[in-house]
Amino acid sequence: MSAAVSTRDGAPSQQGAQEQGKSGRVAALASVDVPDVHQVDVAEVARYGVELLGATRRLHGIEVALELPEDPVLARLSGRRMQQVMLLLLAHAADTANGQGVRLAVDPPDDFGDVGPRFQVLVPGASLSDRELQAVVLSPMLVGPVHRRLARARELVESMGGTLEVARGAASGLTVTVELPAPGLACW
Repeated sequence: MSAAVSTRDGAPSQQGAQEQGKSGRVAALASVDVPDVHQVDVAEVARYGVELLGATRRLHGIEVALELPEDPVLARLSGRRMQQVMLLLLAHAADTANGQGVRLAVDPPDDFGDVGPRFQVLVPGASLSDRELQAVVLSPMLVGPVHRRLARARELVESMGGTLEVARGAASGLTVTVELPAPGLACW
């Protein structure tokens, strides 16, 4: 029979050893403060988000056109937060599309690591007033229920070190652009 011991900074913790002596088992607790930072394929997250929302009928029959590169688009960030951002933006797009299609385009980072990966969600049938746009930038609590997902996505993107911008056009509707942190050069 093997014994489990919790560690802290590579060394067994005192509390874990005491708990193990009392009950024979150690309670495994994971810190929720540290995000799970990994190499995440943004194109795969986009594909998964569309599949998930389509399977749950959350897209309300809206057609989502994916423009994904053939190669993986890797970013070093929290996979869970990236999935949340993608789902929030796609749900917002489906709610504001007014029956028109949505386009999701993913662009890879540059070869030198100076510009990070980015993706755009284009919603031709959507509109956003000046007041709503300002509220999205300030806080999710200031936005109505329709655009609250957009404001929450902005907060998550900024927590990962990226930026979220919203562009409005009379004919083009809304374009939400998310730029993720630049990966930098791994080696020379």
